[in-house]
Amino acid sequence: MSSLYEIVFIIKPDAVDETIKGIIQKAGTTAEDLKGSIISVDEWGKRRLAYPIQRHQEGYYVLINFSGDASVPKGIERMLRLNENCLRFQTIRQQKAQKPPVPKEAETTVEVKNV
Repeated sequence: MSSLYEIVFIIKPDAVDETIKGIIQKAGTTAEDLKGSIISVDEWGKRRLAYPIQRHQEGYYVLINFSGDASVPKGIERMLRLNENCLRFQTIRQQKAQKPPVPKEAETTVEVKNV
């Protein structure tokens, strides 16, 4: 059964652009190899960390939304755990997407003239 997931990971701030793109691409190929699919990739860029991680004050944040069975997040997490440029990651299983609410029909106002 396919579920929706999102993973946020932090890459070392001194990593070059090719390294960052490579990690994102490798996460995508890992998901596809495990019969999952990437929904969206959102690069938040370099931000200050709340506390130092491995003596780094900043990190490059990336958010990936994807779908698949339980093996997909485990595979991506394993890939990130083995990558020396990844400082931290967090995976969250999302609830099923809800349909947007149907807008109510606009109320029509009619002017009443006093006679």
